[in-house]
Amino acid sequence: MKTLLFDRRALSAATLSAVAVVAAFIAAFAWLENRVASVLDAELAASLGRDLQLFQALERETGVDSVVVALQRRLAVPGGPRRYLLLDPAGRTVLGNGGAWPPDVATRADLSHVVLGDGPRLRVVSGPVGNGHRLFIGELDARQEQVGRSLVTAGVVAMLLVLFACLLVAWLANRYVGERLAGIAQAAREIMRGQMKARAPEGQRVDALGSLARVFNEMLDQNEALVTGMRTATESLAHDLRTPLMRLRRAIEAARDTSDPLQRDELLGSAESEAEHALRTFSALIDLARAEAGLSRDAMECTDLAELATDVADLFEPLAEERQQRLERDIRPATAVAHRQILFQALGNLLENAIKYSPAGVPLRLCLEPGSATQGPAFVVSDAGPGIPEHAREQVLRPFVRLETAGRKPGSGLGLAIAAAAARLHGGQLQLEDAEPGLRVRLQLGLDSRRGAASAGQSSSPSTSPSQPLRTSRGADSQGARPAARA
Repeated sequence: MKTLLFDRRALSAATLSAVAVVAAFIAAFAWLENRVASVLDAELAASLGRDLQLFQALERETGVDSVVVALQRRLAVPGGPRRYLLLDPAGRTVLGNGGAWPPDVATRADLSHVVLGDGPRLRVVSGPVGNGHRLFIGELDARQEQVGRSLVTAGVVAMLLVLFACLLVAWLANRYVGERLAGIAQAAREIMRGQMKARAPEGQRVDALGSLARVFNEMLDQNEALVTGMRTATESLAHDLRTPLMRLRRAIEAARDTSDPLQRDELLGSAESEAEHALRTFSALIDLARAEAGLSRDAMECTDLAELATDVADLFEPLAEERQQRLERDIRPATAVAHRQILFQALGNLLENAIKYSPAGVPLRLCLEPGSATQGPAFVVSDAGPGIPEHAREQVLRPFVRLETAGRKPGSGLGLAIAAAAARLHGGQLQLEDAEPGLRVRLQLGLDSRRGAASAGQSSSPSTSPSQPLRTSRGADSQGARPAARA
């Protein structure tokens, strides 16, 4: 069902805007009409004044009688626009259409406009002619009234057009905004129904609603990642913990039923081993889910990657020496904004895999590349083991995937998955390459992590000490390190 989005405040704002537009329109047209009327009145007054000056010049040259003759000729023309009135020194009418003039015309001090009953106004100019005579010339300002009526008509029509345009634009804007917000609301409803893939339509135009939809979709992506991470952790726990928990239960039941102390101790030791394996798997899955969902970004800070790589190498070097392997280091200075504990664990997983799958007596190599202007720093771990076929390299980065070459080596198939998740958490990726022989694993960090470290400076200190316990999916050795499974 389509929801009608209605906002009383938006309607009030639109109404006030329309009222303001109409008021401004009326004021503008009133000002325009007044200016046009003033211009027309000035033009008519100037024309009447020139006519008066003509009669005054005629009187000076030939006398008042010539003026009377000229006025008679003017008045003899029917339908003439102008009206004339000539008064003698006593105020009596000498000549003129007197019915068109008010009776007190001679006594009015300021005579510029005369209203003739209910009719139009008469624009008047007057002046002396001869000895004591006074001439009045007037003309109806019908043109001014016509222009005024035309302006009023044009103003009303224009105002109606503006109102119609405002209503049309408001309707189109409301429809556009309503459709975009309805799309966001529909996506939210689908999310509430459990359809985590639902997204709001972003549109092709770059506008505020498009930006809102993109931010909303980014929030939904983050929400989906969180839910997916939790779901993955739950499903993986159910999948991977079933077998060790069943073995743990059988070992405890057998230990309870046996009367042989040696056999009981052996069974309890087996149960303890299964419990430890379950706890390691649980911790590894939680770390994987947190890295996949990005929950560790808030704990990132400027980290000395060279110190981190040195700490990991110092931790796992005794394990390599036990297998008669030589761990070579090429660690150059580098810093990045990173989560130290997760990077420590991811690098430890890679180094343990290299130790576990390489034969005795071969060299292993740990490198730290500081990065460049186009890419961030990278940890590179190389071994001389059997390697991973190219067609299987993408598959082994998934949780619980182990190759047949892993054989009976202990592990749950989470080591590379955690390392890949850690790389994605830092804006990079985990790359598997052929070392000829062996495998070369590159944990590439994003360029933003390096830029962030440059802006943060070198004052930040690592948040996790080398002796801090690691949460990993490995079995413990004498140094606290734990053997992991490739992939």
